[in-house]
Amino acid sequence: MNPRQKPVHRNERGVVIIWSAFFMIMMLGFVALGIDVAKIMSTRTQLQNAADAAALAGASALNLATGQIMPDTAVARAQTTAFRNKAFVDTPTPITLLAGDVQINAAERTVKATVRRDPTTDGSMITHVAQVLGIKNVSVNATATAKAERTCSECDKLVPLGAIPPNAGSTFNVGCAFVYTLLEGKGGGANGNWQALSFPECNEGPCQGQGSTGASTLRCLIENGYGCCLGVGDIVQTKPGSNAGPVKTSLQARWDADTDRNPNICYSAYRGNGKRVVNVPVIQSLGAGRSDVRVVGFAAFFLKVRPTGSGQLVPAEFVYDVVPGTGGNCNSTVFTIRLIQ
Repeated sequence: MNPRQKPVHRNERGVVIIWSAFFMIMMLGFVALGIDVAKIMSTRTQLQNAADAAALAGASALNLATGQIMPDTAVARAQTTAFRNKAFVDTPTPITLLAGDVQINAAERTVKATVRRDPTTDGSMITHVAQVLGIKNVSVNATATAKAERTCSECDKLVPLGAIPPNAGSTFNVGCAFVYTLLEGKGGGANGNWQALSFPECNEGPCQGQGSTGASTLRCLIENGYGCCLGVGDIVQTKPGSNAGPVKTSLQARWDADTDRNPNICYSAYRGNGKRVVNVPVIQSLGAGRSDVRVVGFAAFFLKVRPTGSGQLVPAEFVYDVVPGTGGNCNSTVFTIRLIQ
């Protein structure tokens, strides 16, 4: 009988090393993917925020006399705003926006800003683990376009005083030399109206539930603003009488709440918190007694003096005001700035 043969065992210890090497390479790839992709996404987000801010800043460079974007000012504002933001190169670094990457369309009132992390600006974004695979840096960019346009509706605390252009079909002039009346004084009313308005009843804001007429409603709306929206073409009613008491006390409250209470200054010298700037509907004329008038636009005015007695004129300087909104193409002197791309 032949002796039982022993099984032959091969030495397989080296195979473990080979499989471990392959496994480590795969793990290294996944780690590189996780770390560097996260950095790329973060850089893209940082750049997009900067592009959005730069485009909006550029579109705010409106010429107060013409309503057009001033190219040089728009570029400067966009560059300054972009530099206040940071995005990764190796670490977060202020963003340099090249003048050539700010595109302005004067006819459309748009500003397009493109910010980059590539060799043409502050350098590409530097990777970490991916450098093992030969990927040392990645170029990332972001673009945003903002537009300044006349708004069809106003939802920014309108005050129920009607602004009437000096001549039918004309507009208001910008500048400290031009003073307009937002409310006539005693004896100045035409057909019983002194330019006060009654807005439709609103169930929002600090004046909700007070109805659409009455002295307390007028006082609240002038001091705090309308809580709902009005649009170009909407019909509102006049509020007959001089309404001397409510107008005086409410305007005094606005004035006293401002941080700049210097009288008879120009809007260009104003440094307050905005309480002396009132947004009002533009109407063409006043009817007799309580009558309907059509809103043809919106305008912002700067209060020149604090009323000290009842029945005084309310003099104001006309300004362009930039306010939040959805935008539109109405014939209004109030602009909205929004991102369109």
